[in-house]
Amino acid sequence: MERFNVNLDNNNFRANIQALESSGKTVICLAVNGIPRLLISLEEKHLTKDEAKPVLNYMRNVMKLKVMMITGDNKHTALRVAKYLEIPEANVTYRAYPNDKKKVVMKL
Repeated sequence: MERFNVNLDNNNFRANIQALESSGKTVICLAVNGIPRLLISLEEKHLTKDEAKPVLNYMRNVMKLKVMMITGDNKHTALRVAKYLEIPEANVTYRAYPNDKKKVVMKL
């Protein structure tokens, strides 16, 4: 939130965001003039599409590729999905904005 100059210090928003993200939810904060007014938490019914796990297994086992994940999701959500897909934590980049994703891909 600091990236967008949202002040989370004077209320319970920071604690609520951390609690929601720790449980694997994605949090959206609505702020007006830098003051948080509303939190919305989202949770996918399914961690991934049905075909994700078999496709990644094929990429790893048949194609011998190193599988990595880059996501805009928070750390807890990203690591929950990565664990399900058997992607090592070291191969996960989270809280990545589009430009951040581009930098990671260019580095690889």
